[in-house]
Amino acid sequence: MNERKVKGTMLVDHVRMIRGNKERNWNQYLKPEDWAVIKTRILASEWYPLELYKRCGWAAFNELAGGSTDLTRLRGKIRGKELFEGVYKSLIGGNDPMMALQRFVGMYSQLFNFSTLTFENAGANHGRIHHDYDPGDPANVPYCYQLMGHLDVLIEMSGGENVVIELITKQWEGAPFTGFDIRWQSSTPAQDA
Repeated sequence: MNERKVKGTMLVDHVRMIRGNKERNWNQYLKPEDWAVIKTRILASEWYPLELYKRCGWAAFNELAGGSTDLTRLRGKIRGKELFEGVYKSLIGGNDPMMALQRFVGMYSQLFNFSTLTFENAGANHGRIHHDYDPGDPANVPYCYQLMGHLDVLIEMSGGENVVIELITKQWEGAPFTGFDIRWQSSTPAQDA
């Protein structure tokens, strides 16, 4: 089986946080070989080991967010806004959160060399994303909350308001996948009809 990998676009934010907080005890989470990558320039289009990405995310979750899923979700919103105003601005087109979610899932499949997300249109202003990551890894928890932050800001930037995202199934609790139930109101009355 091929090694699972992630694009540098996903890794670079974690690496910046680690580099910017040298006083933290990163070595309790990271392996010596991780530092060889962390100390180099992370290229957005290059592939990096998924295990490195997961260790960096778990380290940031514990050392910087103090294990807070709320802070992790907020960081996901901030990073998502950076991405959707920059490299992935093509996801935000028109005033259509449903289309933005579909595009997001398609784009995400280019950031991992294995499939992680699927999309389901659940009706007007209602979608679901199913996420199959790694059921036995505790790093799945902060990853999913960061993803929720990305989804929050994606919908808001695409014309959605009053976004509500619930985790209806959690892989780390034994479900076959993590399910995000996503609802919003449209900023234009015509979309609600």
